[in-house]
Amino acid sequence: MDLSIILPIHNERENIRPLLDEIAQVMAKTNYDYEIIAIDDGSTDDSADILQVCAQGRPYLKSLVFRRNYGQSAAFDAGFRHASGRVVVTMDADGQNDPADIPRMIDLIDNGGFEFVAGKRADRQDNWLRRFPSRIANALIRRLMRTNLTDLGCSLKAYRREITDELRLYGEMHRFIGVLVNDLGAKTIEIPVNHRARSAGRSNYGITRTFKVLLDLVTVWFMRGYQTKPIYVFGGGGILLGLVAGLLSLVVLYEKIFLRIWVHRNPLFILSMIFSVMGVQLLVMGLLAEIMVRTYFESQRKPPYLIGQVYGMSDHAELLIRTKG
Repeated sequence: MDLSIILPIHNERENIRPLLDEIAQVMAKTNYDYEIIAIDDGSTDDSADILQVCAQGRPYLKSLVFRRNYGQSAAFDAGFRHASGRVVVTMDADGQNDPADIPRMIDLIDNGGFEFVAGKRADRQDNWLRRFPSRIANALIRRLMRTNLTDLGCSLKAYRREITDELRLYGEMHRFIGVLVNDLGAKTIEIPVNHRARSAGRSNYGITRTFKVLLDLVTVWFMRGYQTKPIYVFGGGGILLGLVAGLLSLVVLYEKIFLRIWVHRNPLFILSMIFSVMGVQLLVMGLLAEIMVRTYFESQRKPPYLIGQVYGMSDHAELLIRTKG
């Protein structure tokens, strides 16, 4: 299979048929053998029924129906696990992503040597209620994650299959796919893509998504830098609080001896005790996190690194090849 196109669907009954037909028209002009994996993410309309009817006349269409709404990240992850193509493309099912951009993205992977092609909505056709929080989120993510990608919210992306095999998405982390792929060491490029106004249905996104993004940003930041060494965060905080507690204790001792300010009348003593307890707790949390990390990697038989290429070794070593780590 050359190509797998993943479509997460949630209450898009008006857009399903036109989008499937448009994708088929675009792919008919190519020589790619392709499949479309549509994931119904707990739709409350008849989107799942429409997918079942559409699958009867479209042998390339495969459908997954979630029992309830799990979110776009879960839909993408399910699509990744069921994809058969050597190249995987993700796009929204609302018709705003243009399927005509897909062949160009595949060409960059096949002939350009790239492993990940991210779309950038050059002329975004959304109202300010969606553009404004998206710009803030993109700017914040770029600054904290130090990524060169500018439009992290664009769902139109193309990946080598080896990349999606390594991706695991949770929560609302589909917005951080570009960051996660960069961590895998994939050769990445961002290209402008066409973005169209929604012709039917209504957006499933709201301003409350911003808070979810902020929380996931903290998670990605931690996992990206300290997944295999959490003691550096918790232990570092514990040592810092311990030092502050020690300094406060010296101040309390000085004030008692030279200024006759007794401990029971000095609030600095209470602060030093609180910081001491917090420091010990953070150190213990760091040690427990280290034990959990080692247990996770050893129980999963998963190394804390990724191998990009193997030269001059036995054939069985090629099973370890995923992406450059």
